[in-house]
Amino acid sequence: MADFLPDITTGNQDYLTALQQNTSSSTSNPENVMGQADFLMLLTTQLQNQDPSKPMDPTSFVTDLTQMSQLEATTTMNQSILAMATSFQNMQTMQGASLIGKNVQVTGEDFSHVQGQDSQFRLNTDIPLSDVKVVISDEDGIVKEISVSSLPSGEKIIDWDGLDDVGANRPSGIYSLTAYGTDADGELKSVDTVVASRVNSVGIGSDGNMTLTLATGERVAMDTVREISG
Repeated sequence: MADFLPDITTGNQDYLTALQQNTSSSTSNPENVMGQADFLMLLTTQLQNQDPSKPMDPTSFVTDLTQMSQLEATTTMNQSILAMATSFQNMQTMQGASLIGKNVQVTGEDFSHVQGQDSQFRLNTDIPLSDVKVVISDEDGIVKEISVSSLPSGEKIIDWDGLDDVGANRPSGIYSLTAYGTDADGELKSVDTVVASRVNSVGIGSDGNMTLTLATGERVAMDTVREISG
């Protein structure tokens, strides 16, 4: 028998083992990967050179052929899924680019305030709270404290006129919110705040999800956006 089919005497499994042993990763390349046609040709050659006293098992032949077909189908499907994922990310980026310059409402603490204009934000709680307070601060400390008598479960819109505790008109800039209240048991509970900010840029994270960089410098996930306006 020729060296091309070494030590093959007991069926397909021995044949495949010998084939693997005679093929190293250093000599293989994507253009020389064995396909279904090559597999059939090699099996035909094995049939022609099999030991008459130990013929091949036809069941094993069919099993190997089925596995080869399934492997090719899986490989093709994986390539299609990767192509679809890449196409979806590109489409997502193009759609996200339209958000640049837009104002969005996101769950967060920092918001952009424009001097002379009211700033609006929302308080969100799952349980009713009393004696709710909202503290607005900047890098120098507390600017304004707003008292909200009670807050039922759900959302409540709060407006800030831009005046601090002494009645001075605050300049444009980035401000932070802290909100808290008292529950039915008398314990202090934090309150989620939903703030408005402008989108400066859009990107795709390492996990494939879209992220927005806001005018406050904060980066947020696209799924945290509650509202988009011009």
